Amino acid sequence: MIDFHTHVGRDRSIDTIRRHIGAQGGGISVLLPLEPGPSSSAGNSASMSTQVAIEAHEAHPDETVAFCNVDPMSPDAIERLNAFRDTGVVKGFGEHKVHLPVDHPRNLEIYRLCGEFGWPVLIHMDYTGAFGTNFPALESVVRSLPDTTFIGHAMAWWTNISADPVTDPRSPDFSDYPMGPAKPIGTTDRLLTEYPNLYGDLSARSGYLALLRDADFTRDFLKRHRKRLIWGTDCPCHDGRGNYPNGTFRACLGEVMLSLLQDSCESQAHFNDITYNNGARLLDLETT
Repeated sequence: MIDFHTHVGRDRSIDTIRRHIGAQGGGISVLLPLEPGPSSSAGNSASMSTQVAIEAHEAHPDETVAFCNVDPMSPDAIERLNAFRDTGVVKGFGEHKVHLPVDHPRNLEIYRLCGEFGWPVLIHMDYTGAFGTNFPALESVVRSLPDTTFIGHAMAWWTNISADPVTDPRSPDFSDYPMGPAKPIGTTDRLLTEYPNLYGDLSARSGYLALLRDADFTRDFLKRHRKRLIWGTDCPCHDGRGNYPNGTFRACLGEVMLSLLQDSCESQAHFNDITYNNGARLLDLETT
C-alpha cells in the first residue's frame, strides 16, 4: 500500500511513520513537509521541513517518498524549489497549506513549475482555517494548467462531494464535516470526472467522513473514480491502532478508512487501485 499523506517532524518521527503503516500491513509512506513562511500554516516552525523529509527518506528509501514544500510568499521560493528538484530525491509538492487563495498568482507560479518538473501538487483547502481559500477557483486553476497534476485534500474539497453545500462558516448550518446523504452532483465529484489532471486524497477526517455519509453514494463514487482516488491517512496516532501521543485513544484514520474501502470497493483490484496503483502512477513506481 501507499499512504499518500503523512507528516514527519514535531512529534512524529520516521519510526512512528513506519510503525503506523506497518500496522496496516506495510508499504510506502509519502512524507509531506510544511515549511515555515509568511503565509504558511506552519508559521515560523521549521520542525516539519523538506530537509527533515529528505533525511527520513534517505534513511529508509524503500519505505518512503519525500515531497517538498515552500511558502509562495517567501522571496526565495522559486530558487528553493529549483534546489529541491536538483536533489533528485523529491517526487512532489505538498502539503500546500497556506493563507492564500488557491488561484493567487504566487501559487500559480508554483503550480506551473511543478508541472514542468512532473511533480503532483497536493493542496489543502478549507473554509474555517482560511487555508487554500476560494475553492470555486480550483476548476479554472486545474483547467489552465493541464500539465500539472493536482490532488485535492481537506474540508472544502470533501464538503463539495455533495451539491449545494453550506460554505459560509457564519451560517448556523455550516459544518466542516457535514453528514447526511450526499446530493448529486457535487463540484468535487464533477471535477474528478471532467479533469484528468485532478485526483482526490481520501485522508483525514474530511475524507473518511465524506465517504461515511451515504453508503450507496459512496459505492458508486468509488466505482466511478476508482482511477482517481488515493488512500492516505493524515493520522496523528503513533501506532496505526489509535494510540495518540497524549495517551488518549481514538480510532486510527488509516485503519477505519481501509475497512470502509474493503466494504465499499467492488473488487480486490478496485481496492488495490485506490490503496496503491493510483498513487504509484503519480510517483512513477511500478503498479500491480
